[in-house]
Amino acid sequence: MGELGRKFILTGHRGAKALAPENTLPGFFKALECGATGIEFDVRATADGVPVIVHDDELERVAGVNLRVSEANYKELSKVRVHGRARIPTLREVLAMAKGRLYVDIEVKVPGVEEEVVEALHELEMVDEAIITSFLPAPLEKIKKLDPRVYVGILLEDWDEEYLEIARKLEAVAILPAHDILTHEIAERIKAEGYSIITWTVNSLEEAEKLFRMGVDGIITDDPCALRPVTRRERL
Repeated sequence: MGELGRKFILTGHRGAKALAPENTLPGFFKALECGATGIEFDVRATADGVPVIVHDDELERVAGVNLRVSEANYKELSKVRVHGRARIPTLREVLAMAKGRLYVDIEVKVPGVEEEVVEALHELEMVDEAIITSFLPAPLEKIKKLDPRVYVGILLEDWDEEYLEIARKLEAVAILPAHDILTHEIAERIKAEGYSIITWTVNSLEEAEKLFRMGVDGIITDDPCALRPVTRRERL
């Protein structure tokens, strides 16, 4: 089990999406309560440049309001309640909550937040406690230019050998494929190139154990309480 695997062996997807409002402080505390080793969350920027934690630009799904994150200022956004229960937090609030408690997988949803993300990691002294991930290579490339010490990982929904070349160019430490595309052959190919594998979104303990036998280092799940038994692998 590599260092990255110990950090992200059990990672709460948007906190604990199945158990609490996604991408909110209550959700992240729930993941901690469940025994997660890390949390995954999404970063976007408001119209006035504040990095906030929310998956969708449009807030209809999570908050039932006709509002876009990219068109709202932070003051407007702070009044919104996710599923009527919890507000949308800022990046720095979430990092402060996680520091010393949880490792963080920061998914960059859009270009333009790279400098804020790197700056926040430095402010909170969390460079070694984080990995920055994205489906978009360009933001990851920019992040590596801002600070080569920051860990990055490439997200993918389907498999192509070109992802290995992208990961090499980015100096990535991990590849994060959707769990349903993984095969023994793909896992072996990724591991042979020296990358850790963190896979998403795994909500069955049986599936998780199968994936660990396949060679993955960590899983991302909506329900870290249900998958808590996988953390015993830390002691192996």
